[in-house]
Amino acid sequence: MSESPTDVGDLAPCPISEYWDHISEYEIDPSWRRDLTPEYLDYRRRFEAAQKRQYLAPFPLTLEIEATYYCNLKCPFCPRVVSAGERDNKHMSPELWEKILKESADKKLPSILMDHEAESLMNPRYFDMVRQASQAGIIDIWTHTNANLLTPEKSERLIDAGITKMNFSIDAADEEAYKVLRVGGDFKKVVQCVLAFLETKLRKGAGHIRTRMSFVEQKANIGQKKAFYDFWSRRKGVNVITFQECIDFPMFNEPDEDDGLSGEQLEAKYGGGEPFHCSLPWEMPVIDVDGNVAPCGVPIRDRSKDFVLGNLLNGDTIQSCWDSPKMKALRELHQKGEWYKDPVCRACVKSMRQSRLSAKALRAEAAKLKG
Repeated sequence: MSESPTDVGDLAPCPISEYWDHISEYEIDPSWRRDLTPEYLDYRRRFEAAQKRQYLAPFPLTLEIEATYYCNLKCPFCPRVVSAGERDNKHMSPELWEKILKESADKKLPSILMDHEAESLMNPRYFDMVRQASQAGIIDIWTHTNANLLTPEKSERLIDAGITKMNFSIDAADEEAYKVLRVGGDFKKVVQCVLAFLETKLRKGAGHIRTRMSFVEQKANIGQKKAFYDFWSRRKGVNVITFQECIDFPMFNEPDEDDGLSGEQLEAKYGGGEPFHCSLPWEMPVIDVDGNVAPCGVPIRDRSKDFVLGNLLNGDTIQSCWDSPKMKALRELHQKGEWYKDPVCRACVKSMRQSRLSAKALRAEAAKLKG
């Protein structure tokens, strides 16, 4: 077990010139690494090179798919709530999933994240989907869950189906903060569900499943980071604990003040400023329940439909989207650091920078109260 940091979450985060999600990660128990295969290690080496924009795989190294757009919670910081009503609740159809699965198997996709903006356990076919992904030869199958629906029986089914990474989104160390942040959830139930998953994981000898506890920093929980860390770091079966800055999603909903400016005007405004180079167009396309393929996981709404690369239900393929002129142009833009020339990328960078300022203010406030 790694040594507990003296001030959890206040270590220097990854620079936003490289990573969009501002996660500070603490590995508590590295035992999940014990039996990693050469195939997995090769995939990770290539993925880490892609994160530096130094390697472009002939086919995506990983996909993020939206198994469902239903969710059992109404978390105020979630893009589903921020943009409520813009998208219909539905599950990914068997037809779309079969298209994804067949092409992924044919191209030997190594990794898949099987959720996006909602709670995947709400899809009654989810366990079969995980099993089918494993049978298709995908070696890294992971998900995020709020755990409110994760009964011991479902934990067992997920483990047996072949899940390799479980990320639990909890964000609180007590019931009071949880009620504010995870609206509609039950804190005590969630803790018991996660503990039951850990027990099942250990009982079944599934130590290879990397289990992560996640905490998004917000006003209601900023003083609870150490308590969160202390509680979960002592639970056998937990491998990683993360603290993440909260992304400012409302910026994706409306055009910004730069909308309509020419490339020359944008260059004059941002060209000499703080640099930013996104690696996501080299990493992980996202496929939503409607078959739309996007270059990354930012919220796509009606005003940003042009960011979509194609649609798998309308004749496009994952490969054609990955190799598309639009995707190539996006990679070229980020190689040059010209993030400001795409309106969605511009909203993303602005939201990250605002989120960074908000996180610093929250930490300063927490430190003041503590002192």
